[in-house]
Amino acid sequence: MTQPIALPPCEPGGPDPRAVAASVESWVTSPELAELVKHFGGVVPHGPFDAVLDHVAEFSHAWDFRGGVKERFDTARVYYDTDLDARLRVLIDALGLGGRPGPAHPAYDHVVVLGGGIRVSLGRTEYAARLLASDVRTRTLAGLGSLRYRDDREYREGLRLGLDPVETEADMMLVGLRKFLDLPAATGERGGDGWWHRTWDVGRPGIGEVHVLAAASSRPGMRANTADTLLGWAEHIGTPAATDRLLVVTNDPYVRHQHCDAVRLLATRYGCGIETVGYDAATTREWGRPLSTTELLQEVRSSILAMRNLYRAV
Repeated sequence: MTQPIALPPCEPGGPDPRAVAASVESWVTSPELAELVKHFGGVVPHGPFDAVLDHVAEFSHAWDFRGGVKERFDTARVYYDTDLDARLRVLIDALGLGGRPGPAHPAYDHVVVLGGGIRVSLGRTEYAARLLASDVRTRTLAGLGSLRYRDDREYREGLRLGLDPVETEADMMLVGLRKFLDLPAATGERGGDGWWHRTWDVGRPGIGEVHVLAAASSRPGMRANTADTLLGWAEHIGTPAATDRLLVVTNDPYVRHQHCDAVRLLATRYGCGIETVGYDAATTREWGRPLSTTELLQEVRSSILAMRNLYRAV
């Protein structure tokens, strides 16, 4: 098996449409995806790539275990026989959902930490803090989240971890950054209808400002999604310049589709460079959890849809 397929490139100055298109086409027509689709009774056809991409996106409904509305940790589970399950996981690993485990550069204009559940938020914030305590430098660090209320599982996990009371996903990001960066009370706070933003002028080596944003939702009655938080970041915190380099911190297996969303939403609009990384091995051991094969297949679907959106946007 070859190395996992690399993410679509995006250097400062904005994405190169030909390079992005080549990256997406290479992934969608890869032998690994073809075999994965075949295991579920489908085929990746030959022909004009737009039609191939639409066909694969339509087929990926077979891997939609969220029903369009469930949170990721509530996805349905399907259990496969041992040999098939092992092969599916090898193929998914080769598709490179996790990207690279560490930054490629020593300095970034902005570092953005994407939000999620309680362990995800803590893992991502700890990893970002360790990067900035080592050799990585940035002008701004921002933790992003939504006003989604914690569920009972997150409440119990927070108690087990001895955390201060938190109510929402954005509060979990706030707790994580304050814990791992040893931040005092915020030096600035503002908000509006369905959002808030807090700031710290830390002025320490390697980092200038710290921000936490609870983004407003673009979908009435639903929580802010990753797109909402990225666009909220650009609006309220750090509208990037075309010369800027942005590091997005998330974790496997969400790196690929969140990278594609960031390139589509930010780089095509502002021309900035985008790099996206997942946990390193130490962070995975501390904060990761074993994911079911159906959870991984769900993120293959997310990656297909995100790459189709990016392909059409560049």
